[in-house]
Amino acid sequence: MKISRFLRQTLIDYPEKLAAEIFVAGCNYKCYSCHAKHIIEGGQFYDEQEVLSYLKKTRGFIGGVVICGGEPTLQYDLPEFLERIKKETGLLIKLDTNGSNSEVLEKLIEKKLVDYIALDIKGSKNLYPVLTGESDAVLNVERSIAIIQKAPDYEFRTTVVPIIRTEKTGEKSWMTLDETKEMAEWVSDFVNINKREVRWYLQKFIARRREETAMLDERFCKENLKEGMRQTPEDVLIKLRDVIIKYFPRCEIR
Repeated sequence: MKISRFLRQTLIDYPEKLAAEIFVAGCNYKCYSCHAKHIIEGGQFYDEQEVLSYLKKTRGFIGGVVICGGEPTLQYDLPEFLERIKKETGLLIKLDTNGSNSEVLEKLIEKKLVDYIALDIKGSKNLYPVLTGESDAVLNVERSIAIIQKAPDYEFRTTVVPIIRTEKTGEKSWMTLDETKEMAEWVSDFVNINKREVRWYLQKFIARRREETAMLDERFCKENLKEGMRQTPEDVLIKLRDVIIKYFPRCEIR
């Protein structure tokens, strides 16, 4: 496992649990609003055994482990690493994923190596190529939406980011109500269980200063964004939530 960062304690990334968080390098998306280039292109800064030793020492104090990135499912030895965590610590495991590797997700669920999955939904189908830089992302995400319903627990989550509407001028805006409706309808088509039980969280985009992080696209650092685009406004989140809630009543702002 290529572990770029290790957060020993977090109260916000595993619902209702104090958890450790493991960040792995590498991602197959090119999201222009991503501020995690330092993780995506990071090196091996933590040894697996070092991380496992900490988890064993603190089990009983922490309740789970979050595996995020980057995109964890790109790590060829992810199943073996999760199996070691399960066998050596007995901790619950949450996996954060962009849904691009449905086959890996299915394998992890079948082997009972994940207890909670957070699946990123970037936007409506039509927005996916713009938001991710990948033209074939939608099909894999659709498969992943169907597959994660076999997991013990899961959630959808959407970070509401500025969208480049005109590449030439760099004009940006937030996701529209119509696009949000299309997104909710699209996901709904692949959810086979009671939609009233499905959690969907909307999250703010918060721009960072250039010196705080290595942006994938400097157009999205704080200095280069207009005042109203530096952070997702609360009223925008509320309006989008009110659209999604018609399809998924447990949609909340986080």
